[in-house]
Amino acid sequence: MSEATLYHQIAASVRQDILEGRLKPGERLPSLRQMAQDWNCTLGTAQHAYRQLAEQGLVVSRAGQGTHVVENPQVGDDAPLRKANLVHQAERFLLEVLTAGYSSDEVEAAMRLALDRWRAIAQHPKETEVGVLRFAGSH
Repeated sequence: MSEATLYHQIAASVRQDILEGRLKPGERLPSLRQMAQDWNCTLGTAQHAYRQLAEQGLVVSRAGQGTHVVENPQVGDDAPLRKANLVHQAERFLLEVLTAGYSSDEVEAAMRLALDRWRAIAQHPKETEVGVLRFAGSH
């Protein structure tokens, strides 16, 4: 497994722990050494994962004090947790389809097609009968 993939997985795991409340605001994350040991990786890989989480506004690191989950994440449409959740879901999807053998070009084309379908439905919503549930797409 490449270092780039591993640091994304570490960050995604911590992000999910924050989103699901297993890591609370103000709670200290494991030290870089502990994280590297837990994930069987280099300190640099663990540090890169923590840096990514800090850039997303989910954690804060202070020399000598460690890395902690932010106390008051932003709320609203620009909230770091909201964006982080979307990135996490996208990474999960990409990992699944890329390991299934699809190329990145195939995935991108499929996503564009799916988004185009959703946009078309949103622009021209049809009135639906009460009690009728309709699905669009390949379900």
